[in-house]
Amino acid sequence: MNTVWMQSFIEAAKQKSLSKAAKENNISQPALSKHIRNLENELDVALFYRTSTGIELTEAGERFRSRILPVITELNAIRQDLRQFSRTSPIAIGSLPSLATYYLPPMIKKLQSLAQPATLMIQNTSNELVQSLEEGRLDAIFMDTVSTRESLWSCELFKEPYYAVFPLDHPYRSRKAVKLAELCEEQLIVHQSPCDTRSRIMEHMELIGQKPTIISEVAFGDFIYGAVIAGMGITIVPEISAEHIDRHQLFALPIIDFGNERSISLATRNAKLGSQLYQYFC
Repeated sequence: MNTVWMQSFIEAAKQKSLSKAAKENNISQPALSKHIRNLENELDVALFYRTSTGIELTEAGERFRSRILPVITELNAIRQDLRQFSRTSPIAIGSLPSLATYYLPPMIKKLQSLAQPATLMIQNTSNELVQSLEEGRLDAIFMDTVSTRESLWSCELFKEPYYAVFPLDHPYRSRKAVKLAELCEEQLIVHQSPCDTRSRIMEHMELIGQKPTIISEVAFGDFIYGAVIAGMGITIVPEISAEHIDRHQLFALPIIDFGNERSISLATRNAKLGSQLYQYFC
């Protein structure tokens, strides 16, 4: 439901005049009348009836106003909070490497468009991010949902599967998917410990009674793809990373039995801040 339409409705109900309401909202009367008609069409009710002196709310209009006034009040409070929020010190955001590379840049840009400066700290594991948040070094974190704690406000943003990444000359090139047990026979390249994805790989391979053959450990970043391209082995990454591989030199297959998908959440110490960030950026 359009908030501009609701503002026009509230002002018209207050002024009991479409012309006065339009003047208060600094729009033309035809525009305000259209807002009211749009609301009535969406709600499938008549909100006003005409009188000799102006307009009055119908019974449905009275009911709608009583329900919508708290919503408008809260939206105005959020706007005011964000105006104040934009005048404070930069918001400190923490993130896992894959999210900082591929997911967060548009979010940071959106913050900047609201004149809200932000700093970004990248840490290798969700547990490290949670610790930094709890100790006050960060204001908000983007993390693996499994590491959330009851003491924090959190909200799940999305889920994603894991993919195996291969060089183009690998025999699986014609496949549509791969099973985890098949990857146990491959030479595996992983990120250096500690690493959430590395821990998840070890955990799920142990569940099927297998142990990965780790041939190389590399620093965080796209360096891992260079090792795969060089033919050193394969790697396993979340979908958000697999979507950005060099398709001319690598290919990726979903792992159909990896267990639960990776779940990513936004977490803060402050529920109000968390709700604002979720509403505006997620």
